[in-house]
Amino acid sequence: FKLTKEYIEVMDGEGSECFEEFCRLFVEGFLAARANSQIALGLVEIMMYRSNYPCFSGSRYGNGVALKRFEERLMLRVPENKVKARAFGLIKQAKNHLGTRLYDKFQKFSNGYAI
Repeated sequence: FKLTKEYIEVMDGEGSECFEEFCRLFVEGFLAARANSQIALGLVEIMMYRSNYPCFSGSRYGNGVALKRFEERLMLRVPENKVKARAFGLIKQAKNHLGTRLYDKFQKFSNGYAI
């Protein structure tokens, strides 16, 4: 996910109470998404049925690959006692990620704005 230095600055920096609350809520939300994963996976499976959308078809995402990758992102095979640490790891990984910075530069160059 996208977590730029500007987003962190809006929350008053990494050590701030607001940023800590963001981290806490992110982890809670991630745990809730895992707890309700069967509903989400069922909806995705319905959308995939006979879909021509590129995100569900072709060699890259077709034949259930998109669904499997979604399951992996939800960390359904990660032991419960390790999920919180992994979710905090997602925050750490997202902070000012190079891919985000490059994508924003591309958007600015090609469309005249950064997202």
